[in-house]
Amino acid sequence: MWRWFRPDWLFGFLLTVSIAILVISGLKAEASEFAPPPLFPKIAFLVGAMVALSAIATVGAKLDRRHLDDYLFQMISNGAVIGIITTLLVNMVWEIGNEILPPITTDDLMAVMLGSWSLGYFFYRWRGLNA
Repeated sequence: MWRWFRPDWLFGFLLTVSIAILVISGLKAEASEFAPPPLFPKIAFLVGAMVALSAIATVGAKLDRRHLDDYLFQMISNGAVIGIITTLLVNMVWEIGNEILPPITTDDLMAVMLGSWSLGYFFYRWRGLNA
């Protein structure tokens, strides 16, 4: 069964999903009022979630590595780095231009993350890891 799993299909699907999320998010955009929670519980929750989910992701990456060859694992990992950097830069540009740009939602950022991870994977798939 493992030989039928193709990362190319998975990342092609993720790229399609990210575009669909952007379209759907744009169609249902509504203004909502949100009262932020107190600062300390928010920070404690974010730090706890970050530590716990990082540990889970590390274990998950270890499990993936058992089933993938080293080259494929490097392409997926490097694509993820491209996805993270791209998402951070898009968010930074949106924060800088918040006066002239429409508000960015979490759905938009999730779509940017999925799409840029997929594009990063395909870049390394086509050009190789040394490109």
